[in-house]
Amino acid sequence: MKRVLEIPFHFFVVVLGLYFLSGIGSLLAYDTELLINVAGYLERLDQTLTEIMNPSFIQIYWGEGNKQYPISEVFASTYSYSFLLLFSSFLLAILMAVILSYTLMLLPRNAYRFSSRIVNVLDALPDVFIVVLFQLFIIWLFKETGLLVFDIYALGEERIYILPILCLSVLPVVFLLKQFLFQLKEEETKPYVEFSYSKGFRKSYTVWHHLFRNVWVHFFFHLKPIFLLMLSNLLIIELLFNINGFMQTLLRTATNSPAAFFLGMLLIFIPFFIVFTLGSMILSKWLNGGEQHE
Repeated sequence: MKRVLEIPFHFFVVVLGLYFLSGIGSLLAYDTELLINVAGYLERLDQTLTEIMNPSFIQIYWGEGNKQYPISEVFASTYSYSFLLLFSSFLLAILMAVILSYTLMLLPRNAYRFSSRIVNVLDALPDVFIVVLFQLFIIWLFKETGLLVFDIYALGEERIYILPILCLSVLPVVFLLKQFLFQLKEEETKPYVEFSYSKGFRKSYTVWHHLFRNVWVHFFFHLKPIFLLMLSNLLIIELLFNINGFMQTLLRTATNSPAAFFLGMLLIFIPFFIVFTLGSMILSKWLNGGEQHE
């Protein structure tokens, strides 16, 4: 019963927080000195609430020429594109992290330690540096060979996919790889691993069929930080590749259309709140069922 009441309460608190955040740009005013304009902030919140009640009338400045377009038209175009990039890079990151962590677990001890140091170095690299490095490599390759492997910049309404997806997946791969390796090493000390070896199973079989099966449970608990990491990186990707995406839309509406900013944040929050809540409930029941079974 407590869990049933907590979920709508958390949902309401976050939505209310996003609503208050939408008008934060009106809270500060400058008139010879920086002032806190509470009256202007409350007026903006009231205006936002009125506009939310009639979303079909909300207009957003967008595209070349900075023309006004209905919010539904802009969000429908940019939301699907940006989150296609996000989910594609997420799936690629999971696939690469699984393959790399499985491979590293099979390496000799010295090779494993050397590989771990490389992973730590990659983890320390800034997002912008990685993206610019990719772009410079593509430019250098084009100058040397005349072959343009990927588009490195979007012009106008043009949409590019491969390079943004690759760049967006790099840091999640490193994050997941470190988490997988940590959990796999923890699992490797468990008695069932020695039992598997004593039965004559090879290390490759034990790692894949036993260690990874238990690691996937911990993977869900890292989904939220991964999602937040990729969401923040998505804005950087859109800016550096000149992509007219959903995160750029939110960046523009944050200052000139609080109602549109609030609705855009809800489009991000609500689907993932549902996914994480359902996933948490299913995982909790599964773990409790496993404990009762034992």
